[in-house]
Amino acid sequence: MSIPSASTEAYLTLPVVLDNTAWMRTIYLENPARVAEMSQRLATVVQTAWQELKQQPLATALNFGVYTKQHTGSQRDWVELALRVVTPDNEPAYIHIKLQPAAAPA
Repeated sequence: MSIPSASTEAYLTLPVVLDNTAWMRTIYLENPARVAEMSQRLATVVQTAWQELKQQPLATALNFGVYTKQHTGSQRDWVELALRVVTPDNEPAYIHIKLQPAAAPA
């Protein structure tokens, strides 16, 4: 599936895949105060990715980041992410999000 470059809305139809380290760093909470808390974190990452793609509709790879609440307390961390539009042969395209190498946990 090719992405029409003239239509940034086409990105809204693509599945979004986060690798495990990106999920654990930006979405997962061991004991969320409410169930919707993880949903909101996921929505923030996906919306930010779509906004970046809308600003750079011809990009197939770009870097962006989000602030996420730490697992304990009320502090927030800036997490740097990398986005890539993957277009495999004979399969649907998708958006792949992972931590930028510098942001990966040690």
